[in-house]
This record gives sequence, structure tokens and C-alpha cells, in this order.
Amino acid sequence: MSSSMTNNSDINTNENKSLSVTQQYGYRKTYFLFIPLVLFRIEKQGSKAIQLKYDEKLRFVALSKQATIGKWEASHTENVGLLDVVGNDRKQSWIALGDMSKEQAKEEFIKLLLERCPMFQHHLEAHHVENEEKDRLKDQVC
Repeated sequence: MSSSMTNNSDINTNENKSLSVTQQYGYRKTYFLFIPLVLFRIEKQGSKAIQLKYDEKLRFVALSKQATIGKWEASHTENVGLLDVVGNDRKQSWIALGDMSKEQAKEEFIKLLLERCPMFQHHLEAHHVENEEKDRLKDQVC
């Protein structure tokens, strides 16, 4: 286990505050793709863990798309119908992110998620420890 993750209380040390969220938790791209699904499922089930306003949901969707696809381009999406208010709002929210990098979008997504649902940090910590263990075992085999 790395020195930054020896126990859960280390997360709040000054050393870790200087690390980006993706550096701190060692995100893998495939895992990041599933976070929005989990987030919206939790909310849909009526969990009190997270309650999002409409504009926050739009921000999460836009950041998710920016992090996985990149800057909005017409070729990345289907045409949104004139009466599709939600679709148009999502599109405008994504366009508003402009040239934000994929990494920056991931960072902002996770920071916003931790702000709105602090309980998610425990999940991130457990996932990070699990990935470190997998990497350690893989290194032993090789």
C-alpha cells in the first residue's frame, strides 16, 4: 500500500491535499464511466445520501461527457429535437465546458460528487486500495 493510503485518516493530510483527486485515488478510465450511472441510480432509489438539483444533474452529465468524449462537437451527438428541453439543456451544459480537458473534467466531477455526497469518499478509498492490491499481485506474478 502506498504511504498516502496507509489509513483513511491520511486522506486529509497536507501531502494529499496537493494531489489531484485522480492521482489520490488512482482512477482508471473504465471505472470513471460507471460513476454517473451509480450516482443517478442512488438518487432514483430515493436515497438520502445525495439529493441533486436540476442544474447539478446537468453539470454532472456535462462533466461526464467531457471526461469520456472530450469537447462537444455536433458529430458526437444526435440532433436534439426542438421540444426536447432536457436534451437541449444537457447539450448547452456540455457546450459551456468549452475546451476543458478530460482530466480537468474528471477532477471537477469527483470534487463535485464528494461535495454533494461525502459518503462516496469511503467508496473511492476502498476502490483505490483494491486497485493497489491488484497491481501489487500483478507485479509479483510478472
